[in-house]
Amino acid sequence: MELEIDSLIRLIKRRNPEALEKVMDLYMDSVYSLVKAILFNKGSEEDTEECVQDVFLDAWNNIEKYNPERGSFKTWLLILCKSRALNRRKSLINKGKVIELDERLASSKEDLEENYLAKENKEEIIERIKSMNAVDREIFLRRYILEESIEDICIVMNLSRQAVDNRLWRGRKQLRETFKPAERRSINE
Repeated sequence: MELEIDSLIRLIKRRNPEALEKVMDLYMDSVYSLVKAILFNKGSEEDTEECVQDVFLDAWNNIEKYNPERGSFKTWLLILCKSRALNRRKSLINKGKVIELDERLASSKEDLEENYLAKENKEEIIERIKSMNAVDREIFLRRYILEESIEDICIVMNLSRQAVDNRLWRGRKQLRETFKPAERRSINE
């Protein structure tokens, strides 16, 4: 049998498809049993058969990597088989997880939209604040970004409490206009 395998390996290296068919006849039962055991309850009969075919295709494509000093051809073939079957098993298991992820993304679509809108709104706020005149912008930033008290702003800016309150009120009103729905803005404009 060893001489026969050695001869088949040489023929496979020369790309003789009949030699591969003979190898398949010799090892089909072993390969099929191992694939079936690894894929147990994880795939269909079609998955098993496809994996077995892939194992023999791997052997055909990687025959140059076979080293008789490291073990028998059957051992090498079953190692290929184990690797291929474990990868198939992982892909079959992960198939369901992809669906779950899609469902989770679909359910969080509103969260994604809210985050996007929040980012857009933040950019609009920054642009609106930049468009304020220098005094209003400084008062607004001191109050809402630096969180200074109105009394401190009055002292630093040398303005009355009424002037600071009015400027803050106008700034907030301007920002509220930014976030009115488009249809309301167009009616009011």
